[in-house]
Order: sequence, then C-alpha cells, then structure tokens
Amino acid sequence: MADTATTQEIKRTRSSLRAFLTIFCKELRSYLCTPFGWVILACTMALEGFWLQAVIQTMAKASGESVMYYMLGSVNFWFYFIFIFPLITMRTFADEERQGTLEGLLTAPVTTGQIVLGKYFAAYLFYLLLWLPMYLYPWMSEIGNWYTSVRYGVTPEGCISYTLADWVGPYCILALAGAFFIAVGVLCSSLTRSQIIAGIITTCFMIMFYFAGRVTELWGEFPAAPAFHYLSCTEQVGAFSRGLLDTRPLVLYLTLTVFTLALTKRIVDYRRWHR
Repeated sequence: MADTATTQEIKRTRSSLRAFLTIFCKELRSYLCTPFGWVILACTMALEGFWLQAVIQTMAKASGESVMYYMLGSVNFWFYFIFIFPLITMRTFADEERQGTLEGLLTAPVTTGQIVLGKYFAAYLFYLLLWLPMYLYPWMSEIGNWYTSVRYGVTPEGCISYTLADWVGPYCILALAGAFFIAVGVLCSSLTRSQIIAGIITTCFMIMFYFAGRVTELWGEFPAAPAFHYLSCTEQVGAFSRGLLDTRPLVLYLTLTVFTLALTKRIVDYRRWHR
C-alpha cells in the first residue's frame, strides 16, 4: 500500500510539473516569439545605454562611487524602470479575459496555483533577461580600454574600472525588487479585463512604493522614519551597489512576493468558481 501511495504521489507531482511547464512555456513564448517582447527589450537597452553614457560622463568629473550606484540611484533611472513592469504584466490575465481564452484555461485540468505561478515565472524570467545586456558593458569597456592602451600606449582619459560588486550587487537588488513588482503587476492584471487599467493600477502602485521610500527626504526624520528607510529602493540600491548585501531587502521582497501571489491565487480562484 505504501509503495502504491508513493507511486501515485510521484505521478501527481509529475502531472503538476508538466502543467506548470506548459503554462510557463506558453507565456514565455508570448514574450520572446512576438514583437511585443522584443520592442520592450530594445527600448530598455536604448535607455540603459543612453543613461550609462550620461553616468560615465558624470563619473569622469567625480569619484567615490561605482558606475552602477550613479546609474541605478538616479531619479531618471527609476522614471523608466517603473514603466517596465506594467508593460510586462498587464496582459498576463487581462488579455486572456479580453480574448475569451481565460475561461477555457480556468476550466482546464490544471490548478489555480499552476496557472498563477506559470504566468508569474514566465514574466519574471523575461524581466531578468532585460537586464542581462547591461552587464556586457563592463567587459566591453575593459576591452576598449585595453585596446586603446595597446594600440596607442595610453590609458583613456576618465577610464573607469569595474569590480565584481559593481554589477553583482545591483543585479541582486534588481532581481529581488523585480520579483515583488512583477507579482504586483500579475495581481493587477487579474483584477480587470482591460490591459490599460491593469497597467495604470500597476504604475500607480509603483510610484507610491517608490515615493514611500523617499518620505524622509521630504519631511525629515520622525518616529516612523525607520520603516520608510526600510522600504527605500534607492537606499537599497546604494547599499548593494557598494557591495553591501543586506538580508533585510531579501526578507522584505520575498515575503511581499509570496503574499501577493497568494492574493492573486485567491482572486483567480474566486473568478474560477463564480463563472
């Protein structure tokens, strides 16, 4: 009997994994095999390159911080960073609802958790892929500096050196924050059938969350200020860019991500059983 129960459990696990992977691959193809995903990638790379060039010019006149600190800690960076998440997530559930395919998905032999996690991890993986080209810049810069030194025998003026912490730390905080923000976008998309409304709600949340971390800059220190420092994205980016890997953002974003995905599952469950 024990062997039979174990065999059945293994079969259920394999079936659940296949269902998850099917939804995950379908969603990932919707990003990578359509112009939609490549347009987002191209725009993100263009903005990254433009802002990196501006940062390097600034650092040629200043010192003391890494390239990534100047790049990710700026308001200009967060201006376009905020709008990445609604673009990625607004279509996850809302587009299915608009096309009339959500009902078929919800009545398929898959669980709500598999649907939510499949869509979430596909969107999250695509988000991580957006930032991979940015980490080619340090090596490209080093190759350029090396070629100039060998070819002309001089070190380029304003040459900037990179360390491992310059890109590992920022990528970690971008991955952590992105995990939560993608979950928020998926949640907002599950609330409505309109992609535009889902995008607006996600953008409004992102703006409020960003400015919550800058409350102390506007009103100074007060009894509740430590909580706002704890939520500050710019302070977290500054710490991680200096190579200070703090566990508090890890706990914060992972907890919020799990809570948001659980809430999304409840909402999709409600829609599933009230059709």
